[in-house]
Amino acid sequence: MAIEDAIEALSRHWDDVELHLGPEQLRELRRLVAALDGPDRDDAMAGMADLLDRTLPAGHQVIQALYQGDLYLSATLDWSAVVAGLRVELAGGPAAAPVPEAGLRPGESILRRVADRVLKAAALTADQVRERGGDPDDPGLIRLERPDGRAQWPAFQFQPDGGPRPVIRAVNDLLDASADPFAAADWWLSRNSWLGDRPSALIGQVPDDHLVRAARAVGSED
Repeated sequence: MAIEDAIEALSRHWDDVELHLGPEQLRELRRLVAALDGPDRDDAMAGMADLLDRTLPAGHQVIQALYQGDLYLSATLDWSAVVAGLRVELAGGPAAAPVPEAGLRPGESILRRVADRVLKAAALTADQVRERGGDPDDPGLIRLERPDGRAQWPAFQFQPDGGPRPVIRAVNDLLDASADPFAAADWWLSRNSWLGDRPSALIGQVPDDHLVRAARAVGSED
């Protein structure tokens, strides 16, 4: 296992990782991060490998990084920068309940928070979509517009170093993603009580039909 690569990936995908951690796990992660730049670094790295392996789904970017090499494989990391960044992410613990924004009606405030959350998930640019063999104009892909006008495509839609995953278009069509991309992205990135996890984390882990049926159930509720 390449824990150093996983730690570097953790710093890039923290918002997504946090969704899988409970209060006790967050406290344990804080303790381990604090030890990364000290004499007990090796023990801390082994502890983080165990914690991440127990809490993250098999297809997660951090888990993929964790299993791509040997446990203490030398990696080129700026430890002080990585540790400092992780400490900033962990400093506040679980996110506090959001306060409605001034001037927004309750429904608008909720939609704004959903947009803010899904825009933080790992995403690709138009050029990166093309590099993977995808089409940025594909209506079967979720395309999110940022407040600054730039567009991004949630990364879970794509195979590692490849094009769109086969199940994506079928589910996105059921979710009417072309008309409401933020609602579709929120469905993929939120825990689904029927599936028992976030649909985006289950791609390739459960039969595609399970995801299709869960998405079809959303449409039947309308």
